[in-house]
Amino acid sequence: MSSATTTAAGVTAFSNTTTPTTSTTLLPPAASLLDQLLENTKSLPRNVTGLGAIQLGVSEISSQTRILRDKATPSADGDTKAHYLLAGSGINAEDIAHDLETVTLPTALETTAPSTTETDIAGYLRYKREENIIASIEDSVKQTARKFDAFVSANIRLDWNYEKLLVCEHFGLVPRGTANKLGAELGIAGHGTGSGTHQLPLSGAEATPGRTRVPSATTAAGWKKSSLGRSVLGPVSGALEFSDVGGVDTAIQQQQMGLQLQSRQQRYAAIIAILNNCRLEHRSMPLIPEMAEVSKSFGTDTRTLQLSDSWLILGSVIPPETPERRFASVYCESAEDSPESIHMKKLIVQGSRRYLEKQFFNIVENDIAKYPQEAQLGGIPSVENKILAYLKLRFLKNGAWMKQNLQIVNNVPIWALIFYLFRSGHLQEALDYTVQNEGYFQKIERTFPIYLKVYVKSGDERRLPGDLAERLQTEFNHHIRVYDPKTDDPYKYALYKLIGRCELSRKNIPEVLLIAEDWMWAQLMMTQDSSSATTDVFGISAAERYTLSDLRNMLVQFGARHFNPRGNNPGVYFQVLLLSGQYERAIHYIYKYQPVDAVHFAIGLAYYGLLRVSADTTSLDADLLTVDTQGRPEINFARLLGYYTRDFRRTDPEIAVDYLSLICLCGDLKIGDKGLQYLRLCHEALRELVLETRDFAVLLGDVRADGTRAPGIIERKMELIKITDEQEYLRMITEQAAEQADQDGRTADAVLLYHLSEEYDVVVAIVNKTLGESLAIADLSSDEVGAGVSMSLAAAEDPVQLARNMMAVYSNNSEILRKVTAKNREACAMLLHIVEARRAYEDGRWEECLECIANVNVLPMELTNDTGSIRRRAQQFGGLDESVARNVPMLLVMAMESCVRITRDMDASAYGDATRSKKIGELRTRAKNCMIYAGMIQYRMPREVYGRLTRMETEL
Repeated sequence: MSSATTTAAGVTAFSNTTTPTTSTTLLPPAASLLDQLLENTKSLPRNVTGLGAIQLGVSEISSQTRILRDKATPSADGDTKAHYLLAGSGINAEDIAHDLETVTLPTALETTAPSTTETDIAGYLRYKREENIIASIEDSVKQTARKFDAFVSANIRLDWNYEKLLVCEHFGLVPRGTANKLGAELGIAGHGTGSGTHQLPLSGAEATPGRTRVPSATTAAGWKKSSLGRSVLGPVSGALEFSDVGGVDTAIQQQQMGLQLQSRQQRYAAIIAILNNCRLEHRSMPLIPEMAEVSKSFGTDTRTLQLSDSWLILGSVIPPETPERRFASVYCESAEDSPESIHMKKLIVQGSRRYLEKQFFNIVENDIAKYPQEAQLGGIPSVENKILAYLKLRFLKNGAWMKQNLQIVNNVPIWALIFYLFRSGHLQEALDYTVQNEGYFQKIERTFPIYLKVYVKSGDERRLPGDLAERLQTEFNHHIRVYDPKTDDPYKYALYKLIGRCELSRKNIPEVLLIAEDWMWAQLMMTQDSSSATTDVFGISAAERYTLSDLRNMLVQFGARHFNPRGNNPGVYFQVLLLSGQYERAIHYIYKYQPVDAVHFAIGLAYYGLLRVSADTTSLDADLLTVDTQGRPEINFARLLGYYTRDFRRTDPEIAVDYLSLICLCGDLKIGDKGLQYLRLCHEALRELVLETRDFAVLLGDVRADGTRAPGIIERKMELIKITDEQEYLRMITEQAAEQADQDGRTADAVLLYHLSEEYDVVVAIVNKTLGESLAIADLSSDEVGAGVSMSLAAAEDPVQLARNMMAVYSNNSEILRKVTAKNREACAMLLHIVEARRAYEDGRWEECLECIANVNVLPMELTNDTGSIRRRAQQFGGLDESVARNVPMLLVMAMESCVRITRDMDASAYGDATRSKKIGELRTRAKNCMIYAGMIQYRMPREVYGRLTRMETEL
């Protein structure tokens, strides 16, 4: 068969034509052949397989071609064979390749999405994904830019002139309200006004009241912001700082935002204020019921009700009339196995058990009230009848008891009735029912009434004596221990197990303990703590011991996931921890979900002495929960309160004082020096609060010009922080806060605080130091007047005016002035003269500058050449105050420069007379005296200063 025939046959076959073509005409060009192939494909049958036709665009064909080409293994031999094969079939491969190369694809195809009719789904989805990502990034960038601009507009409105006026207004340099006027023009909220006013009279006998807010940066001499070092309070804002506490539950965080959070805090704060007032009046307060009412007022959702009920759990252990720190010595200081500690554990178990029993009986009564027809209470609503009605609700349907394994006597599930009387805490009613129906038990368990009677008569101990307990356990092991759910009554099994504490290795009770509260109640029923390590008076062996500590360990092993597997109901595990007396772990757990409530639970527990607190006060930024040497958990109580106050300590410092003073609740601890450490932490936290808020008058009080004191918040409540008298308060709080401010370089705060602590001599010393430093930092190296010489307003005005005001106030009060040493007073006066000389020097008033330098009375400005007098002045240099001595080189330069300038002006004058010659002679005498003085102290001042003086001397 010829090649023409073969090719035609091939085309015919694809066209499904039955008549073979045997034409011997010339072959069409390659392009025509491709067009023919394309045309023939259109006549192919459609939907032969039901899958639809595959239609690929140019971009997909190109992509698939590249993929196939990349997968192919290059082979010269294969290429040759393919070439000859195609040539033998009448196809010119080179022409086809040339035609394909001439095809130009529109560039727009590179950036447009694949056609929706194309079936390269992966490619299309990939393109759409990339397109969405790019769009999202662009949108995110735009939103971020908008948020940033909004933030800048709302917050970055700082104006240095405004801040400067705040300082001046505070110290009485400008009329009150000047800063606010400028702030209103700038759109800045009025920082200079508020309820807290300071009566510090710095501008006369009675200064204009002004806000005690002082900007942190006022001079280059070091009026800088305090870092507060290792802070008790922690940062003002930010996420939870405890490293062992995860992020706050998102739902709760959103719920407690804004007004809801503020309302929650305010309601609790009102209770704390009442608590502290009661403490000041030496009255006990029923704190737990008050807290429960506040917590209940927050809503009716499940989580809120659980928190409210949690206060009732504490109330079942702590009676309302319990005084402050009632349990501190027993709970916090006793050894784990001491009689006091065991007694405390019994109180916890009994209280928790009472709460669970009361809670259950409330459920019984509510269910009966909700379904009265089904309950069929009728008759006398006694406890027995209510429990029977509850059983009807659960197990009776259409007059028949649905639970087949219940033992029914006279149409009453007798074991279930007694069990639920137990479960609701009505043991006496259970005994009365058993005695009344003792005939029933003679047929089923005739010894049970004996066990029950002894058990109930044991009171809160709820246990059987050794011989009777052994007898019951024997009976249990023989015919009750092997439980068959089809025939055995589960409530009979439960009663024997609980009364006799049988088979403690298996702590669950089938078909009875359906919810966490039931299970927890049963565990508390079976736990028993004893002072004996082996056998107590009731004959319980060590192998059969199941104590509260064992229960606690088991609950910790279970963890929150067991009781709150979905993480949406934290109240259950929180209550379980409270019921088992694990108060520290409970606070640590709920802090993640309800931080505000967690803080107040901690306060309530600490108030009654039921909270172990961390003694590691050196690492205040450590975990919220730590463990002591005995393996008992502790709470970082001081840091907990410090963190809590960050939301309002600047807006409501009085509330912050109420909370921070509660740190001293733990000041009575006698474990090592833990009590003293907590007293120190409380005082440190209050000092930090003072330095951070700068509400000195509100927090610390005031000292008026006549020396009388106006007490502040802390002083009025100093009994709460274990300070007994005013002088101790000044020393522990005000003076130490001043020392901290001085160490941090916060000179303005230090001056005010030392003034409030009545350390007037220290005030003048700080003012002198600051003023001396501010004068010494200016550059006098330039030969040109005013070049690098003048001090800025912010650098000079405040310390100068502060010095003048303080000396004016102190000079008008002989009582205060008597407490300032003569050396400090003289140094301050000398510095103020130096200021006047410096300003005259800067203004080119040379004569006035020399006069002011003479008033300083340090340099030998006399008109005589008395070398002895000059030597005496040089010897006095060592006795000068440091703030003055460091400015003596500047005085020498200003004196010499003034002499040179005056002499130069006189020499340049066209008129000369005897007076001018005399004046020039006096100037040269003074300059010479200054040079002799400088030569005597030249090793006590910079070398370049002496060199400059020497050069100026040659000009005279």
